[in-house]
Amino acid sequence: ANINPGYEFDTFIRGEANQLAFAASMAVANNPGGTRYNPLVIYGNVGLGKTHLIQAIGNYSLEKFPELRVLYTSSERFTKEFVDAVQSDRINDFNNLYRSIDMLIIDDVQFFAGKERTQDSFFHTFNELRENGKQIILTCDRPPKELKDIDDRLLNRLQWGLTADIGAPDLEMRIAILRHKAIRDGFDISDEVLEFIASNVTTNIRELEGCLISLEETI
Repeated sequence: ANINPGYEFDTFIRGEANQLAFAASMAVANNPGGTRYNPLVIYGNVGLGKTHLIQAIGNYSLEKFPELRVLYTSSERFTKEFVDAVQSDRINDFNNLYRSIDMLIIDDVQFFAGKERTQDSFFHTFNELRENGKQIILTCDRPPKELKDIDDRLLNRLQWGLTADIGAPDLEMRIAILRHKAIRDGFDISDEVLEFIASNVTTNIRELEGCLISLEETI
């Protein structure tokens, strides 16, 4: 499934900035293909937890429904595999693989921009999966309607289900993220230091956690 087993709902810090995305993800994980959230599109800036959340859906669903065929990939990898399939005259194998999946999770669909044949392939894959009641989960860095150089018919499909954003975490959420990571790493650190870091790193969770890692390594 190409999913990182460390990405779980239990380790995802929830807050006002991601409340809708988290609730929708839980609903999809409990009933893949059976909700109105198909596709589920989660968007937001880099480093806010989109990849963690969508892979948590896959991990949870696989645990609850072991027979489920789940595949996580990136738009870049999908594109590369499509190009390789065309060059090696194995496009039927490519289509059969992706259209046999029960839950298809694709990260960063904005990178489909300008790739007309890849978009066409994904469009038909999308249609077949959805018509057969399979779950589609996607991320991008902005609302789908703002994506550039994406075919209109594909943009239309991306807006059929639910579009949920993940915003920048507030101060309390940033402190909670740092505290959770410190406890997980067995790092004893004061609340004052956690608040200092959280007050100075305000937009990106990866950068926030990176500061804590750097601090751990220097002490």
